[in-house]
Amino acid sequence: MNRNEFENALMSTIVEYISDQIVLRYMDACKQAAVLFSGALIGYADAVRSLKELKKDGWKLTVVMSKAADEVLTKERIQNDIGPDAIYVEGAPVNGRQIIDDNQFVIVPALTINTAAKVANCISDNLLTNMISRAMATGKPIVAAVDGCCPDNEVRAKIGFKVTDAYKMRMRSNLEALQSYGIHLTVDDNLFEKVNKVYAASFDFPDSDVKPAQVKNEKAAKPTCSGSAAAEAASIKLDKKVIGRVDIAKNARYKTIIVGADAVVTGLANDEAYNRGITIVRE
Repeated sequence: MNRNEFENALMSTIVEYISDQIVLRYMDACKQAAVLFSGALIGYADAVRSLKELKKDGWKLTVVMSKAADEVLTKERIQNDIGPDAIYVEGAPVNGRQIIDDNQFVIVPALTINTAAKVANCISDNLLTNMISRAMATGKPIVAAVDGCCPDNEVRAKIGFKVTDAYKMRMRSNLEALQSYGIHLTVDDNLFEKVNKVYAASFDFPDSDVKPAQVKNEKAAKPTCSGSAAAEAASIKLDKKVIGRVDIAKNARYKTIIVGADAVVTGLANDEAYNRGITIVRE
């Protein structure tokens, strides 16, 4: 590398770093989520751990509880377990529409069978289902954990869940409907990772460096009760001389990022890829 090439590479790195910091600070400022508890107990402990991780990661969480959730979990328990920035219970004065509009993201931990069925069948007859409907109508990303409403959950089987196969099929069909509506399904143990991946992917970054023919097609997986409930895209190629941290963040939905043999990958980009479990591959 001659002097001019070195100076150009150095200047590009500096520009990329400044751009990264601006974008990432904006993304951090937008980490605001409405967290909707519908009352399922299965998966609650994992949900608490995931939500605490999100708070440590800078997320502001506004919790809204259904009447059933308040009876089963109680407002005091959630306040003590999670310590949200605000908490509301159905029945008290609460503007669910405004909460959805004021937040960038919607999280539904421990989704119940009842709420899943209502949303799947386009029923909005209570506070939570109305809020989910509003989120879908306004294009807000939604991540829901299916531990509490999946018929194949191991915990459910151990406590004696003995409904017919036809009933189980209908429950699975409800989850498939939610996924077809654009709701991202996962399990409570994976909630932290899933929320951050969907959040990064929700930003409308310009993708002029993406080569569509080199991105493997993503097929929606059927919902499951273990591991991630939605398939992740495999890989993407970036035709850039300098790969910065923001390039990794905006492509967080891919497992592998392919870069040119002579591309400069900044230290921050490598750190971001490591933290997100992304592999950077050189051609």
